[in-house]
Amino acid sequence: MRRLITAVLAAGAVVLTGAGPAMAAPLQGEIVHSEIVRMSDHSAITVSFTEWPIHALQSLDFTFEPTGGIDGRAGLVTVVSPSGDRQGLKGIVLQRRGDSIVLPRHPRAPQVWGLDVVSLPEEGTWQFEFAVEGPGGISTGVLPIRTIEQPGPPLALSWTVALTPWAPVALLVATGWRRTRRLRRGATHTWSG
Repeated sequence: MRRLITAVLAAGAVVLTGAGPAMAAPLQGEIVHSEIVRMSDHSAITVSFTEWPIHALQSLDFTFEPTGGIDGRAGLVTVVSPSGDRQGLKGIVLQRRGDSIVLPRHPRAPQVWGLDVVSLPEEGTWQFEFAVEGPGGISTGVLPIRTIEQPGPPLALSWTVALTPWAPVALLVATGWRRTRRLRRGATHTWSG
């Protein structure tokens, strides 16, 4: 028994130490589209995307690079959904100031701010409202982004097709439960200790 436990622990250690971290390739070659947003102080912020056109519910990365870099600055973005919700990206667990998301450094491109693996859940025109705080004060800008319909079939159809193979399993479990229920009811609970 000791040998089995030792072998299992050794195999687990080899798998954990041999496997690299779950990380995608560098972001630089993945950028497929960029937009330049003119800010209120006549500077600019370049917003880049890893997918274009953007589909609703499609995962992508955003990067945000103000003119002059991000050192000594703080960036905020308020994402307004097509339905008018000022917390359009509620599922993102990042530091917030009111409705705004404090822009973090992108995990794979630390020289810029970014949002890693995000999806816009609604079809329509989204508003990205930027505020960049720097030595010269606060500058603001807005970028409208249009998302088109989600790729693939509707979600209800996708889930139905995905769960259909599990229907026989559910029937087997229900049948087994019914059959053993009779046995369980007939069994007497006695102490044999």
